[in-house]
Amino acid sequence: MGKSLKTDAKITPERVDEALAIRNNLIIELLVNVLDEKLVIERHILRERLANLIELANYDDELTETLHGVINKL
Repeated sequence: MGKSLKTDAKITPERVDEALAIRNNLIIELLVNVLDEKLVIERHILRERLANLIELANYDDELTETLHGVINKL
């Protein structure tokens, strides 16, 4: 797995809804790019690309950790 993916991320229950909404938006963005490029994307690659986007974003530490946690559940 790549460096960005935090497999031991803790989910903060109060941030789950916010994290799920962000995760869903990121997935939609990635899927649009994949379809646009006519690529096939495997689950582990999807997780890694989402983790990279999260690390590039400016979310607070708690939300970042929760986002990693919900991505791990994909």
